[in-house]
Amino acid sequence: MNSLSNDLCAAEYLEGVELPGGLVVQRRIPDGATGGNFGVPYIVVREGPSEPKTAFLKALNLRRLAGEPDFARALQRHTTAFNFERDILTICKDKGMKRVARLIDAGEHRLPNCTLPVCYIIFELATNGDVRSHLGQIANVELAWTLRTLHEITVAMNQLHTHGIAHQDLKPSNILIFENFGAKVGDLGCADAMNGQTPSPRSNLNIAGDPSYAPPELIYLEVSHDWKTRRLGCDLYLLGSIIVFFFTGGASITALWRKELSLGHQPAAWPHDYRSVLPYVRDAFERGLATFGLSLPPQVSSQVLELVRFLCDPDPKLRGHPLNRTTNQFGLERFISAFDVLATKAEYNLFR
Repeated sequence: MNSLSNDLCAAEYLEGVELPGGLVVQRRIPDGATGGNFGVPYIVVREGPSEPKTAFLKALNLRRLAGEPDFARALQRHTTAFNFERDILTICKDKGMKRVARLIDAGEHRLPNCTLPVCYIIFELATNGDVRSHLGQIANVELAWTLRTLHEITVAMNQLHTHGIAHQDLKPSNILIFENFGAKVGDLGCADAMNGQTPSPRSNLNIAGDPSYAPPELIYLEVSHDWKTRRLGCDLYLLGSIIVFFFTGGASITALWRKELSLGHQPAAWPHDYRSVLPYVRDAFERGLATFGLSLPPQVSSQVLELVRFLCDPDPKLRGHPLNRTTNQFGLERFISAFDVLATKAEYNLFR
């Protein structure tokens, strides 16, 4: 194998490698499990008393570029995405965002017979996996745990927003559960930062994250020139959809309202602008909410439905808590308080 071939494949052969700080690459995680768009994922371990004992590593994978017709531009996209995630996680760590998965280290390692080093990022590893691992038992999970976890997720999003960062890809696979700490938000590869404080490779995309979870205005190609409306408004919608996921055991709010929408009003069929289809989307949204309400425990039904309606309003100009409408429209503090109250009532069995 020539040197170039070694360099392209190096990220796939890190098992057994010892990295600075006493971390040893233990094993590769199977393809398709995780790793994002540019990474080869591994479990790394540390011997001795230092914490954490186990962590998660993503190595920059150049082999994916081997078949690209324009290798130079593909390499630029690849490294830009890698550097952005590293930089945005460094900001989160430096700002003390405790509800965002923590960056442990980032560096390079050169393997024998390779001319280029392997670049990697190391994160803390969720001891209980992501929230999807709870899906099969969601009906049996205590209401208190569900509400407290939603409170923690909302705190995480508020921490990001306070520092001008929009997550853009909040979904079940990006919510990590830690045994002694609860929920954290991970995978900031699709994030966007206000005022270009950390240039994002996805800042020019209408939908930066997973399109299947996107809010309706973006699906119908209505893109606000206001960064907060476009990005924070999207995050609020995604947060509301997470609430729906928890109580239904797997549904998204987008799936619920699209099921209620006629074929002629679906995004692919609608030939006009979003404002003209908005009344039909709102009607479908309300019917989807009614379906969601059937999954809610009666003691929290009205409160949770109201929170989802505020977070996911089909009109981004109305999204957010109504009491914030004239000041901090997309502020999450009232939602944090609401979930804290609900969770506390459930924890102490105070519902009447």
